[in-house]
Amino acid sequence: MTIDFSSRIESGVKAIFPHVIVQKCIFHAIQLLTRGLIKEFFKIKKEQLLDHIEEWKELGRYSIDLEKNEKSKSKLQFRFEDTKYAWYIYESLKEIISRKNPLQMERELLLFFSISHFTKWNGKKVFLQKYDNIFTKSKLKFSTKAMKYVIPKVYKAWRSTIRELRKEIELSKSRFNTIKYLILMNPVNMKPYHNKKLSKYLKEFPWLRPYRKILVKFYYQFRLPPEKRASLRFLSRLITEDSHPWLKSTVHTLIENEEQVFRFQHIHEFYPKVKASKSIKVVNESSNKLVNQLYQVQCGMRTIKNLRMRISHRLKCPIIVSPTLLAKVN
Repeated sequence: MTIDFSSRIESGVKAIFPHVIVQKCIFHAIQLLTRGLIKEFFKIKKEQLLDHIEEWKELGRYSIDLEKNEKSKSKLQFRFEDTKYAWYIYESLKEIISRKNPLQMERELLLFFSISHFTKWNGKKVFLQKYDNIFTKSKLKFSTKAMKYVIPKVYKAWRSTIRELRKEIELSKSRFNTIKYLILMNPVNMKPYHNKKLSKYLKEFPWLRPYRKILVKFYYQFRLPPEKRASLRFLSRLITEDSHPWLKSTVHTLIENEEQVFRFQHIHEFYPKVKASKSIKVVNESSNKLVNQLYQVQCGMRTIKNLRMRISHRLKCPIIVSPTLLAKVN
């Protein structure tokens, strides 16, 4: 009998058919692992991309509060190096443009733009372009009268720069949404353009390569003969202490049920006359859908006679009513 990974179904099968050979559905085995990985990828996306984007936004809001003299009670905590570096640039600018002498301010700014701390900043090109526009497009100069216009524009140039840096992370998030489904694809179903896209995105997200390598190995286990097949213990390399609980549970479930998952490879040894077919490896999903529909409706099933008649008619097969259900109805 081929079933999914439901412990309740398995206990029911063993109760009614104690001597039956149980095969765990291949489709559900693959689905179990891919769903666990999707949970893991969403966790990674939140920690590395969504939280990163939020930190950039928080940085902009915090700077505005400071300029309005609305100092936050708690200092900003940084998780990412680039936001921390951008904040260092902001504090340096803030210190320089607090000078009362406009000419001194201009000299110190030009000096700051030439030191290595500024030239190493990822946003230097965008910032300098915005900074130059203050004096070319707006035609402002470093004078006592113009300072009330120049200072806000310098802050605005910095915020425009961190907005551009944030947009790069947002684009990376969009590309990550694409690659996570390419990572999960069965190599057999992939077209040349899928492989091309995957190779391109793996250059941007190289830390995803181990996931892909292990998943490809997992897919190929179902095509190999028993003597060449590897133990599913290699799936343990997918998990760490920080992995999503769902992925941890998935890997442990697959390793524990490995023998039943690959039992289809030995079915011919037990039943030589049985021909290899998809029905041995995979549960009949259409029947499952019908059972779920019947479960949701349950109209006119108050007696065993009606229950047997309606279900057998709908599924077009004989029905066995378990002793526990008989006891419950009686």
